[in-house]
Amino acid sequence: MKFKSRILPFLIGCVLLAVPAFAQNGSLTGKVIDKDGKPGVGITVSIDRKDISGHFEVKTDSKGAFFHAGLPTGGYKVTLMKDGATITFVDNVRITFGGTTPVDFDLSKQQAAPTISAEEQAKMEAEKKAVEDTKASFTNGLAALQAKQYAEAATLLKEAADKDPTQHVIFANLGEAYAGARKYPEAIDAYKKAIELKPDEFGYYNNLGIAQGNAGQVDDAIATLKKASEINPTQAPQAYYNLGAVLSNKGRTKDASEAFKQAIALKPDMAQAYLQLGISYFGTPATMGDAVPVLQKFLTMNPSPTDKETATQLIAAAQASGGGNVTYQSEASKTAKAKADADAKAKADADAKAKTKGKTKP
Repeated sequence: MKFKSRILPFLIGCVLLAVPAFAQNGSLTGKVIDKDGKPGVGITVSIDRKDISGHFEVKTDSKGAFFHAGLPTGGYKVTLMKDGATITFVDNVRITFGGTTPVDFDLSKQQAAPTISAEEQAKMEAEKKAVEDTKASFTNGLAALQAKQYAEAATLLKEAADKDPTQHVIFANLGEAYAGARKYPEAIDAYKKAIELKPDEFGYYNNLGIAQGNAGQVDDAIATLKKASEINPTQAPQAYYNLGAVLSNKGRTKDASEAFKQAIALKPDMAQAYLQLGISYFGTPATMGDAVPVLQKFLTMNPSPTDKETATQLIAAAQASGGGNVTYQSEASKTAKAKADADAKAKADADAKAKTKGKTKP
């Protein structure tokens, strides 16, 4: 997704940093004890996603332990298998974003499985079919989304959401499809539903803020992106960068500058924030000169050829207007310099006062 800056007579793309909803992973770990109380060696651990299509396998090691990373968040059925036959399983295992879920099996203490009635079997089959239908809609919708076929993706993902309205990841991807199709009100509703189901996910707030900005709901976007920065401080620079992009492209260049400064303060090597900060300074003639040191700093950060050319042209334009005679300083450096200057002034004033007092003595 891109916003177009209207600050300059030529277009400068400010790329918003969305978070793919399908790229959120956790891991599974555990240990297997066989019926004799010994480590279950070489047993296949089958890991099947319940809400959306997904199958993974891992084998136990010489200590009966197993570990599988990179599992998408959601609910799973974890099954032990030996020579193609099912030994036992644990249902409704939750994999969380960034977390490691433990699942242990002690076959020496396991009782025989209860008998399932015909009615219960029919119910299980119906539930299984519903899950498979949801999986099909989601899998096809995700493929269309990744192919940037946004209208088709939205249709399929809406089908999946209607079939199972309890899965936050479906609504998150539905929001992404609507946003790609520029249907921002629908994207906003989908992201809000994802947040309702999973209120601690940075990516959902981040992407909601972008959609709100695209829809012209600037005040809502500001609140949402600030909330995103609070939910996951390690990703706060991304949230503040997007906040700056929203504000800049709505003509609020002074506020945008402050947001980009905050992104840089939190992540000093965030090159694109320097470029966009420099661009935001072109919002008024009075701040054009401030762009020069910022863009010169950006040029030291190995920019792409296109961005390098843009920054070079902007520097030339600012210098032609009579601005740009200072060296870039971070906000922390400016604060430290201001304090040092204040301390030096206070000392000079104290020395002058002491000298005056000495001269007035008889």
